Amino acid sequence: MGKTIHGLDMFHIALLKEDSLERLEYETPERLPGAVNVSVDPKSEQNPFYADNGTYDIINSLGDIDVDMELADLPLEIQERIYGLEEENGVQFSSKNDQAAYLALAFRAKVSNSDSYRYYWLLKGMPSLLPTEHKTDEGSADPQTTKVTLKFMPVDYGKKRWKAQAQDGVKTFMGGAEWFKQVVHEGSSLSAGSGTTQTADLGGTA
Repeated sequence: MGKTIHGLDMFHIALLKEDSLERLEYETPERLPGAVNVSVDPKSEQNPFYADNGTYDIINSLGDIDVDMELADLPLEIQERIYGLEEENGVQFSSKNDQAAYLALAFRAKVSNSDSYRYYWLLKGMPSLLPTEHKTDEGSADPQTTKVTLKFMPVDYGKKRWKAQAQDGVKTFMGGAEWFKQVVHEGSSLSAGSGTTQTADLGGTA
């Protein structure tokens, strides 16, 4: 029987601490409750090479990776950390000198007719500034969701990866229970740490 993918939950983010040729390190992932929607749109740039009076080869290269995520709300304490906001006496201030942080993003979707999930980690993205939109209630409350736009890219570390994905029971994968406890940037990530450890240097190039 064929399977379909549906649903969405378990948004997690982890701020990137270091990305170099020798080391990749993140803060401990934390959950963002209230996942509503996510869209991942990697662009592929195709450059044809002509020879013998025709198309001889097509060279593919990775372009922009656009991500749109929608959630019930992005708490102010998370906004402060992601966007580098200043806080004074409980008041947050945005300025032209704010520096947004690179982050990794994780989520999962349900596999139909089973207890299985498909899991994702996007490894290095920069969020755009967060829009503010509210409207008056008309008789009943109309919840306003938060929409975040990000641009992702490959990491500098190792094999220059930009995404990890897996599915329960496929290719011997049994790591769903550990998926959100660290950023999975190589296969050994799942077996390298306990629940609250940071993703650390795992031996240079992968």
